[in-house]
Amino acid sequence: MKKPLFLFALIFVLCFVPVNAEEPSSSMDLVTDFTIWPQNLPIYGEMSDHFAPITAIYQEVELRSIFSYYYTIPVPFGTNPLVSGNNVRLVGSVELTPVSLALEPYVEFTPVAFLVFSSGLKIGTGWQFIGINGLASYDDAIGKYVPATPFGDWYFRVWMQGLFQFDLAAVLPGDWNHVVTQSSYRVMYTNSTSAESKELWGWQGSGELVDGWEFYSSIVLGYQMPLVIQMAGIQFEFSGYYDPDGIKPEYRAFKNDFTTVQINPLAIFQFNEHHSLTLMLNFCTRRAFDRAPGENETKVNLNYTSAEWIFRRIAFRYTYNF
Repeated sequence: MKKPLFLFALIFVLCFVPVNAEEPSSSMDLVTDFTIWPQNLPIYGEMSDHFAPITAIYQEVELRSIFSYYYTIPVPFGTNPLVSGNNVRLVGSVELTPVSLALEPYVEFTPVAFLVFSSGLKIGTGWQFIGINGLASYDDAIGKYVPATPFGDWYFRVWMQGLFQFDLAAVLPGDWNHVVTQSSYRVMYTNSTSAESKELWGWQGSGELVDGWEFYSSIVLGYQMPLVIQMAGIQFEFSGYYDPDGIKPEYRAFKNDFTTVQINPLAIFQFNEHHSLTLMLNFCTRRAFDRAPGENETKVNLNYTSAEWIFRRIAFRYTYNF
């Protein structure tokens, strides 16, 4: 029995493990997001999709920093360009905001040049700062979110993702032929220890969250240039819960399985090998309702009527590559 197993292992090594593989490499970066949110007062009673205009230039700001370490292991399957750059990348990230701290380790596998599979988990905790809750649970009696216990209650997410990417310059080489497409789909399970199953909770100032399976999909169309403006493009995002019954029965009219759609014009400025800046405008949908919430009520007490489009934010992302 041992001999066939040894022969199989030897054949696997000879056939699939490159003899002259490149050495593993490592890198680090620090990403800082700064976001400005204008005010968009909701329009109640509309039964069809509509747009809610900006009612004030400023409502709030958001700040987040993410430090990431990358360890890349080359695993080329041959000299063909489709497989010669294959690798496994191990990533560890630390995310810090004024109201939360989170760790996110994950792994990426690139079997061919145009496909990337990845999986990981994220665990974090939060606290209250200037009235903003990092992690909170919803109290039905008072219609408000109550801060969770910092480092006692936890946010948890496990996820898997597939990504397809294509660059026209791969078949039509040239500095001005980089028309890029990237499409991804992510499945994730999210949980908070501060709330029971089907109860509402909040993370990093947001709300109306529940434990359960979610999806996130992104499509990016862009044009890369050999200029300081490295890329100009547009991103489409789709996200939501799979289960319409994943929320408490009294909140079913809130429409738990509502799909949020986001459209993001963006531009990436590459100043040098260390410094880059991404500018993004964000338009998205949110739920519209039949009426305004009353005393001790929030949006989850209302009846969903339609999708409401808003100009949600303008975001700046600065990246420093070490």
